[in-house]
Amino acid sequence: MSAVYSEWDGVSGGRRPLIWLYPLLAIFVLVLALLQTLPLVLPIGPMYWDVLIYYDAIGRIAHGQWPARDFFAPVGPLEYFLAAFSNRLFPEANPVLLTQWIWLPITAPVMALILWDVVKRSGKLAFWLLVPWMLFTALPFSVIEFYPYPGTDAFGIYNRHGAHLLYLTVAAVLFVRSPVIQTIVLSALVLGLAFCKITAFLAAGPILLFGLLLGRIRVSTAIATALICIGLSGVAELTTGLVSLYIGDIVRLAMENTDALLPRFLTATSQHFDVMGAGGLLAVVLLAAALAGHKAAGGRPLAKGIARWVDADWFWVGLLLVCGLFYETQNTGSHAFILIWPALLAILLRPISSYGRYGPAILVLIGFTALPTISTLIHKAARTAAVAPRYIHLDAPDLGPLGRVSAKPVFVEQAERMRGIYVAHRDTYQAIAETEALPSFLIFSDPDYQYMLLQEMQAATVAIRALEASSGSRFESVLNLDFANPFPYLLGIRGAEYVPIGADPFRAVPELDERTRNAVARTDLVLVPVCPVHYARKQLLEHYASGLTGHTRISLTPCFDAFVLPEKE
Repeated sequence: MSAVYSEWDGVSGGRRPLIWLYPLLAIFVLVLALLQTLPLVLPIGPMYWDVLIYYDAIGRIAHGQWPARDFFAPVGPLEYFLAAFSNRLFPEANPVLLTQWIWLPITAPVMALILWDVVKRSGKLAFWLLVPWMLFTALPFSVIEFYPYPGTDAFGIYNRHGAHLLYLTVAAVLFVRSPVIQTIVLSALVLGLAFCKITAFLAAGPILLFGLLLGRIRVSTAIATALICIGLSGVAELTTGLVSLYIGDIVRLAMENTDALLPRFLTATSQHFDVMGAGGLLAVVLLAAALAGHKAAGGRPLAKGIARWVDADWFWVGLLLVCGLFYETQNTGSHAFILIWPALLAILLRPISSYGRYGPAILVLIGFTALPTISTLIHKAARTAAVAPRYIHLDAPDLGPLGRVSAKPVFVEQAERMRGIYVAHRDTYQAIAETEALPSFLIFSDPDYQYMLLQEMQAATVAIRALEASSGSRFESVLNLDFANPFPYLLGIRGAEYVPIGADPFRAVPELDERTRNAVARTDLVLVPVCPVHYARKQLLEHYASGLTGHTRISLTPCFDAFVLPEKE
């Protein structure tokens, strides 16, 4: 093998038997699959309604609608196809667990291929690449606290998926040496990143580019990977037209989000200053060690050209920090910074004495860089597991798996109190919405709000079925004028065509065109949640009002109004 492909000094080690890795990976996957067959109840966390978006897509896909083609989606279509596939396999799975693990059919085989190649040189390296991936794949928690009380994190699960794909991309670039395996792995990952979340794909760009420039990806591997990705995308486009439609959605979404980039970088840096600060210092110390002549910290000595000087610890640590920060600017709270772990692992597997007097500082800074992300995740999981037995389970049989949540007794009481206030003082909350303010800045993170949201969806589902029974007709399509619309899934009917899912009116609701307006006008049942009326709900109602002129507005429940086509009343 060319010297350009030699391992970083000290990373290679004795060959370890595969028996310690593949059974571990297989048991891990089987355990996660088994957990999805059980009717598990998990503590509700902030913004639980993010999983409802997936179930909106699951319900739509079940009726032949596709993301990008039949409805606008905030992330890539593969997210929703994988969710629909997982729901077919595990229809009773807890929604947070199902959506957290939908990428396993892709990421587990990719990890297996990476292990197959890496274990030939170092069993220790392969093992410690596998363990973090298992930890962050398994646990449904973000690395930022969105609420002080424990609960599972449904917020931005798709962001975590992108981070896991980025982690595998870094591992493949830094450690996979077989051209065939690297081509297969990178092809799967590049396509996965592109059709998971476009910002994850963009964050991977510099990693792949420098992997090619520095000789960690052969030119032939890059060409083969590009041809495979272009070929498969071309087949998908010719057979479904989905690729061009998805690109069109990306452009529309980008036009809806034209905020300045600098404030986002500042926010992400401040939120992750522990990792960014320690990691930045680590890159500086590694550079100092390289300049001081310590071979362990320098570029690969047998490499040629720029790779000889740049392909070093300091460069990869710094580059991965920047890529992680970029991804985090678009995806606050995800696992973005786990992508730095492979570079840290390469350092840890060398004798620390090979860094000379810089060794102790490097070791300490690695700890400060890696531990915050890991300790936060484990701490949140431990807290949630400790309190879960004392939480009250939601009684919502008509919601199916979506109702398998629990909440702290005080939040259940708070939900009931606030519901009475929302119903009795609707005008007050309407007046607050008129000012473009929220009743509480953290309302969407409040567990009582998310818990009450599910309670009212249960009541609305019962009321809709009662209305159908009394009228003798069945609703065939539904739209909910709120951020999440799980009613196509709950009622087993079509969602309104061309209407976006994840309806954030400030970020992900395009201009109303004639096609969408006509689709809304044809929708049998349009739900209007009013407990409470708030600005986003008010905006959505106003946005679609021109398509509702032929409907009749009724009071469905104390917390839901509905627009019904006259022939369905």
